[in-house]
Amino acid sequence: MTIAKLIADRKVPRENVDAVLELAYLGTAADGRLDDAELTAFAEVAMLVVGGSKPANVDALLDRFAANVEHEEIQARATALAKGLPPELRELAFEIVVALGIADLDTSRDEMELEDMLMEALGLSPARADELTAKVYEAFNAGSD
Repeated sequence: MTIAKLIADRKVPRENVDAVLELAYLGTAADGRLDDAELTAFAEVAMLVVGGSKPANVDALLDRFAANVEHEEIQARATALAKGLPPELRELAFEIVVALGIADLDTSRDEMELEDMLMEALGLSPARADELTAKVYEAFNAGSD
């Protein structure tokens, strides 16, 4: 997958980095497990969103975000974070969550439900959410060549 292709040239202001990264984490945690592919993808997202060659300690980020929510509270926490994002970051946040949901090549019902809830919380129409999802899959397929 080419997460870099999705995020390229799209800057996340410092004050929104934690919210975007926590949403990314919640996207990976929605199905109740974090596998190696998801962790690798999360680390790549963290590096790109932070804007450096290496993010802050990824394990520390995961520990901090995991402490913010119990598994059954993921949707409520994601909704609160999504509603707090400025409009210019909402599509990027949605794309990141979709990308991390497919990073392990095993999309679950919980991940799809989170994406549907995020679509509403971010104020995206179903048609726009479908376009963004197609963009993610296109980047995913381009990365497998």
